[in-house]
Amino acid sequence: MMGRKNVQKRRYKDQLIRESYVVKLLVYFQNNGIRNFSMSDLAKDFQISKTTLYNHFESKEEMIDKALAYKLDVIGEYESVLENITLSYSERYRKSMLFFCVQSFDVSSVLLKEIKAEYPNLWLKVQEFQKNVFQNLLSYYEIGIEIGVFSNEVNPFLLSLSDQQFFESLSQKTVFKDENLDVVSVFNHHYNVRFNGILK
Repeated sequence: MMGRKNVQKRRYKDQLIRESYVVKLLVYFQNNGIRNFSMSDLAKDFQISKTTLYNHFESKEEMIDKALAYKLDVIGEYESVLENITLSYSERYRKSMLFFCVQSFDVSSVLLKEIKAEYPNLWLKVQEFQKNVFQNLLSYYEIGIEIGVFSNEVNPFLLSLSDQQFFESLSQKTVFKDENLDVVSVFNHHYNVRFNGILK
């Protein structure tokens, strides 16, 4: 019986080339979303052929998955600074969370909503990442209380929760733009209130 031969598609192995496409995909998705893109439009935008794209990625979902994973890895570098004991305790927070906010700020709320709606399995990765950030901050505050950096009267859970709510507010870019505020000034205000308070 004659039939169609099972031919495996050849995939490129060059990780540097693949990663360069992942970075381009991330920028493309942040600017255009993920709902209405076609491989043809993407190839045209990248000035390559659809065949080249398919040689690196098996599907649209894999493209979104890799772009999301790349961005989460970059944002996740905050953790090494938060745990850097060569810095003062407050400076660990300031530097790590400023990095976190700057890296998170360019991820549009529209893109996140689309991932949540269209790719719930990928959204689970975002939720897992958010949980890890919350736990890292909770641990940071708990240890800070234990070693006497923070008052025993503060609640580390509520501090972590308010941080999380602040991060979520960063997605409201138009609000900050209307007030002529950039992400650095917004974070600096959050940091100063967190560590210095608002009373004279």
